[in-house]
Amino acid sequence: MEMESRLQVCLDRREREGTLRSLMPIPTSSSASSASPLIDFSSNDYLGFARCPEQHHRVESAYKQFMSTTSSSRAQGALLGATGSRLLSGDSCLARSLEANLAHIHKRPAALLFNSGYDANLSVLSSLPYRGDGEDVIIMDELVHNSLVMGVRMGRLQKENVFTFQHNNVDDLRRILQNSVKPSATQPSVLIVIESVYSMDGDIAPMKDILDLAEHTGASVIVDEAHGLGIFGRTNADDMALESPLDIASHRANAGAGGTGAIAALNLEHHPALLCSVHTFGKAAGCHGAVVAGSNTIISYLVNYARPFVYSTALPPHSLVSIQQSYESMMSEEGERRRKVVFHFVRVFRREMKRGLSCFGSGCQFELLPSPSPIQAVIVPGNESCISICKDLREVDRFDLYPIRSPTVPKGKERIRIILHAHNKEEEVHALVKALLSSFRRAMIFPSSVRSCSISKL
Repeated sequence: MEMESRLQVCLDRREREGTLRSLMPIPTSSSASSASPLIDFSSNDYLGFARCPEQHHRVESAYKQFMSTTSSSRAQGALLGATGSRLLSGDSCLARSLEANLAHIHKRPAALLFNSGYDANLSVLSSLPYRGDGEDVIIMDELVHNSLVMGVRMGRLQKENVFTFQHNNVDDLRRILQNSVKPSATQPSVLIVIESVYSMDGDIAPMKDILDLAEHTGASVIVDEAHGLGIFGRTNADDMALESPLDIASHRANAGAGGTGAIAALNLEHHPALLCSVHTFGKAAGCHGAVVAGSNTIISYLVNYARPFVYSTALPPHSLVSIQQSYESMMSEEGERRRKVVFHFVRVFRREMKRGLSCFGSGCQFELLPSPSPIQAVIVPGNESCISICKDLREVDRFDLYPIRSPTVPKGKERIRIILHAHNKEEEVHALVKALLSSFRRAMIFPSSVRSCSISKL
């Protein structure tokens, strides 16, 4: 069993380094009865639709209607699963109509559904055609998601032609464009890869500047909107500013226009340098899957060359109905109301947290990162310290929080990642800030009190 031994060596090394991952124990009814339930400040369910009884009812009612209509119109009756890939038996009128609707919503000529955001990013980045003469180039923000990085690694481009630029630094991107693109008789393909909202820092890409620079240099841009969809849109562009009043009147009564993403908030859907955007449904939409929105050409190309699409069983009907209903809810007046709640909490949290940390003095090791989004992060250097403080916050204060450790983030930049939701309460936000500041104060006064714990459990 030589391979088993090698696997154990790798796991042992991670345990020594404090980077071993494992699944958390799931609370049972008996364990829950002896302690108050955890307050959610960790899930990506920004708008609370994944846990909303009304949203569940909307989905089940729509699905029941779909099943009833389909059963009466198909000889074999309604299908529980897709039964195959989209290129074989897994295609459907429901999938086609949903894609057409999503293309219209995101103001692009076409759209293509995928089973997850990870699948979508792998599909796009791994399948794009690159010339074999070594002149094509990919330039990524240094903090893009692992799915984008792995998509590039699986692609045909040589490693020396893949570059990263300093996070959100347009000047560094310009420098790399100038230095990496070689003069050529034929125009090389240059691809810039960014996220609209970054999942670990919560900050927003300077998309307009990057797209304009790309247009000027002949490059194309792919934008991952995983954490922008449902949060930003044409009705609340002002929420993208880092420092805003506690409540702003930017949430216009424009039902049907909000929540479609950061690209829409900045009115960039038709920018000539935008190759495509990827919108993931497992966050604010509260369901599962993803869609790539772009030109007819790129969508047709992905149907032919994107291996995760070609060789995967398609999303089942229930997932398609869930996506359909999620968009309706995100873009509705109720979706707008929930966004207003979320961004009110963002401002409350940042105001109180900054005020509290300012009392710690210049030697404070804890840092609130600059983020206008529901993703807030406080730097707690060191895996062990970060894990221990989170453990206290979970077990004592009953806040559902998780440490983000190296190597997921750079060493020394370990953090507690806090997600603010529409289903939180304002008193919970105040209580969270108070508990965080108390934990940090204890760690500064009594460093040894940040006790070691079983890293393998977190």
